[in-house]
Formats: sequence, C-alpha cells, structure tokens
Amino acid sequence: MLKITVKDKNNKKVVRTILKMLPTVNIFLFNGRLGAGKTTLIKEIAKSLKIKEPLTSPTFILWQKYIFRFKNKTRFFNHLDLYRIYARDLKKINFLPELNDKRNYFFIEWGFKLKKFLKNRNIKFQEILINKTKNGRVFIIK
Repeated sequence: MLKITVKDKNNKKVVRTILKMLPTVNIFLFNGRLGAGKTTLIKEIAKSLKIKEPLTSPTFILWQKYIFRFKNKTRFFNHLDLYRIYARDLKKINFLPELNDKRNYFFIEWGFKLKKFLKNRNIKFQEILINKTKNGRVFIIK
C-alpha cells in the first residue's frame, strides 16, 4: 500500500506512480466520494500518455475508448464510469472479452463495483482510493 498526499490539485506524483505500473497492471479502479477527483486524475493520466482527444466524464455514456501509443505499440485507453450501473450490467456490453485484450488499459471510476467480479475471475487490478481533504487530496494505492 502506498499513500500519497498532495496539496491543491498537484497530482503529478500520483500520475507518475500509476504510469510506472504500466504495462504490468492494465486495470485501475478509482474510488472516492463525488468530487474527490477521480475524473480529474484520469484526465491527467490520459494527458501524460499523450492522448490528444479531450476526455470527458463518461457518467452518462458509461464507456469511452481512446487510442494511444505506448512503448511503440498501439494501445487503448478505456475510461469507464460505473456510478449509475451495477457490475452485472457489464456482461450485457461484452466487457469480459475487452478485459482479455492486453492492448486495453482500463481506468474505472467507482471501481469498487467491479472488485468482486474481477477477483472471482482472478483478474489482476490496482485500486486507487481518493479522499479530498481541506488542503488537497490523499491517494491510497493498494
């Protein structure tokens, strides 16, 4: 477990830590209250990966997919927001085959909804908890 405390919205250290986990980890579950900074952090990760399209929160469309290059290979940045749905609903959108494609990296808001689903299938993931504080944020990576 790693705990990173940042002031204001300076998430660079957290972004660098997450990027170092690629390609070993390709599923990241982001958890925190509304307004904790999940979408902001994911946008910063995408920017660091040189994704040119502007990321918007996929709360109402559920899933957005962006193409990028990583270590000279084509990869896909999948940004999901599970706020409005249940993990069982992911079966309806053909989620499991996408998980098995190693070109895909998943950055999933409200990821706690997927923990049991992933654990039951022995699928490796990294969890990032975000807590907003008076002066900044605390990130717990476990």
